Amino acid sequence: METAVEVMAPLHRPNWLVWLRHELAPSPRRAAMTLRIVVAVAIVTVISMALHTPETGLSAFMVLFVTKENRVVTTLTGILLVLAATVGIGASIYIYHFTFDYPQLRIPVIALMVFTGMYLSRVFAIGPLGFAVGFVLAITQNMGEIAPTTDLLVRGLLWIWVALVFPITVTAIVNQILLPANPWTALTRGLTQRLDAAGSVLQRVIDGGMVGGKRNGRLLEMATRGSASLLAELKFSEMKEPLLKVQHASLTATIIASERLVNAAAMLEMRTSQALSESDRLCAEALLSEIASLRKVVPEHHPVLPLNHLPVPTLLELRELQLALAAFHRSLVEEIPAAEASSPKKEKKSLFIEDAFTNLAHARFALKVTLAAMVCYFLYTGLDWSGIHTAFITSCFIALESTGASMRKGWLRLTGCALGGLLGFLSIMYLIPHMESIVSLVLLVSAVTAIAGWVAAGSERIAYAGLQLGFAFYFCTFQNFAPGTDFDTIRDRLVGIVLGILVTSTIFHFIWPESAMSQLKTTLSRVLRHLAQFLLIPKMEAPIEMEHKAAVDLRGKLTKDLDGALRLSELALFEGSETDGPPGLSPSSLQAIAEQAQAACLIGTALSTETELAEWQRLGQPAQEAETALRTSVAKKLEGIATFVESGQPSETGDFESALANLNRIVAPSEGNERVRLLRGLVEQIRQPA
Repeated sequence: METAVEVMAPLHRPNWLVWLRHELAPSPRRAAMTLRIVVAVAIVTVISMALHTPETGLSAFMVLFVTKENRVVTTLTGILLVLAATVGIGASIYIYHFTFDYPQLRIPVIALMVFTGMYLSRVFAIGPLGFAVGFVLAITQNMGEIAPTTDLLVRGLLWIWVALVFPITVTAIVNQILLPANPWTALTRGLTQRLDAAGSVLQRVIDGGMVGGKRNGRLLEMATRGSASLLAELKFSEMKEPLLKVQHASLTATIIASERLVNAAAMLEMRTSQALSESDRLCAEALLSEIASLRKVVPEHHPVLPLNHLPVPTLLELRELQLALAAFHRSLVEEIPAAEASSPKKEKKSLFIEDAFTNLAHARFALKVTLAAMVCYFLYTGLDWSGIHTAFITSCFIALESTGASMRKGWLRLTGCALGGLLGFLSIMYLIPHMESIVSLVLLVSAVTAIAGWVAAGSERIAYAGLQLGFAFYFCTFQNFAPGTDFDTIRDRLVGIVLGILVTSTIFHFIWPESAMSQLKTTLSRVLRHLAQFLLIPKMEAPIEMEHKAAVDLRGKLTKDLDGALRLSELALFEGSETDGPPGLSPSSLQAIAEQAQAACLIGTALSTETELAEWQRLGQPAQEAETALRTSVAKKLEGIATFVESGQPSETGDFESALANLNRIVAPSEGNERVRLLRGLVEQIRQPA
């Protein structure tokens, strides 16, 4: 059998500079979020300096930590953190009744709290709350090592509660008042971006007079990774504006129609290149005008827009674009009854996930993190070097569901802290000794916060580095209520982070490893099998309505798994090892297979549209049998690749080349059958490159 990398050709990937420029690209949302962070940090700095509240660095960092993409999520995060701080510190004060004079009890309590927090982070419905309570308990129990008396200890714990809670309050207020980021705005922005993407494709087609022949990676991503983010924004919008719940069915249908729209646009880009006829050019211009009209009314809650009767194009992709726009228009303007909604039924929610108490992986994960944290604890305690206690914190914070995810977060933490430490070093060296007022301090802190906030406002690929940049700078700069010039803080912080990363990476690598690579194989093989099932639709003599519904349901599962596979493929690269098994199963080659599966998914989507299913019904029985044989052989090929990806063992596959030749004999290319053209494109996606 051909190796997986031979079956699906890899895509070109940009170098890291292009990637970094894309991740740091400006946007109105990012600029507004950065401004809110800067203003909130400035206010917190002034309050802390004026009132002499301790732990100013922690207070400033909480602003970065709490500020999220919209004010609903920011408020929810703030409430959870206040609750976690209150419960954690209150419980810690109570536990000190039994552990203050007995370190032999305090150490097991710290370990138990770390285990509990990490276990709850995986199995609790509100995982971050469970983690936060356990972490606060564990870290505050560490304070018993340096507190001389119980009175000073309690005062210190209560001041920590103040240092945590008041910046959260300030942040919530700033996010409500200053350029507030509403989830409704984010939802309409996402819908508008999809309209713009389709409009850009139509404009290129009109200007160039040609369709097809291009591969737009960003459009393909938008078309095949589902609408989970927009559905989440809809949920947050309904929490902020309960009246929107009445429009839930309509708005859900609009999101689904927008996904169908970008699918059609991506199909138009990837189809076989051909000249645009005059009639189709006029149709494309009419569609572009319709997109412009819809774009204007998307932000309105109850838009009014007359339905235009557009000419019917001859190109399949333009017809699908027209149908998608009609569905978008209907769901946006008309109120769809809840009974007609295609959204899944709501299930009763539990406090714990389904396998919380049966899957040993959750307990093993918590044990690994506890072991890493306690190893770091014993190291810095034994060395009497409390300055590197960030090793303990690092072990808890970088621990994620796989080694690759933990390594990526560890590198982001190290990179961010190194940059923040460098900025702190330069500030202590050249700026802080010359500062004489709080104004100069606020200006310095605001400038660095703008950098940290800009990075933190990015995607999950880099956001954590922005948090750590601010974290390191604040703890270097806010050493006291007077200008600090101690460089030990920078050194200790970086040493602690490196120690935490090394200890955690070693333990996660050798003890019950959960590698992103193994998860990627499992997820990608499931993607390929779902894709194989997807391509078997429609079946001969099956009711076409049921086949269309089955295709929609299966595509939902496919896009969800595709999104997961693409995320895991990025994480697997951080594990930095080629597999010892058959060639073609390296992280980079599996990432290429996942990307190629996107294109195959797009073609499968085109084959299962209402237009193409109607064309399938018009085919004669010999043509239907020939097409079914071809799709079956392609599905067998995908099943074979899935087996190879999952186990490394070659598997028998279907002979799709002879099936394609048979279909070409029965349905001549000159007949212009769109299904045959799409199937030829599908075969091109999976056959061995010449």
